[in-house]
Amino acid sequence: MNKYVKSDVVRLLNIDEVFDGLSNMSGEYPVLINGLRVLSSEHLYQALKFPDHPSIQLKILEMPSPLRAKLFAARKVRKSKIRADWETVKLDVMDYCLRAKLITHWVKFGGLLRSTGHRDIVGMSSMQDAFWGVAEEGSVFRGDNNLGRLLTILRNEFVHHGNEPLRMLAPSPALGLLLNGAELATIDRRHHLCQIGTRTTAKVERIRP
Repeated sequence: MNKYVKSDVVRLLNIDEVFDGLSNMSGEYPVLINGLRVLSSEHLYQALKFPDHPSIQLKILEMPSPLRAKLFAARKVRKSKIRADWETVKLDVMDYCLRAKLITHWVKFGGLLRSTGHRDIVGMSSMQDAFWGVAEEGSVFRGDNNLGRLLTILRNEFVHHGNEPLRMLAPSPALGLLLNGAELATIDRRHHLCQIGTRTTAKVERIRP
């Protein structure tokens, strides 16, 4: 379990917070996957729990909010249909979802990541469920903070001057990710800026890929 000093981190709290767009519960960043417009990274993450059940996936994608998608996927009647190795692969799946969010919103989401500076990113949770986030404990936060750690890693890759590889997203074949009965296609936007002009101008920096 990790420990974080409260004053040294960026916190994901609720929809009114400055950095809430980093949360999977934000509905501001729909993701484009296999020609489908997925309403949030949370919708995508929950749907990928059920690779062998396209009908469940599509119902998850129809949910009007990220929270509703999460609750729908968590219902007891569906738990037995979650892929058997989910606990083994879920961190890699979450990482994929966050990278899909970035590649779809390179400027807006990338700018939000950049605005966190060099601080660790943490998600607020409880001591009963601190896998994805942290809980308050006196003057510090404690928790596994796996969502925050993935976001921090992604932020560090993005702000590096050699971030061009992030413009290609290809899921590992070992993950076996399926959506609506099809393997997830590679998203390649590495040459997008080449098609519209120089990569070094301020104008290009504002263009959304």
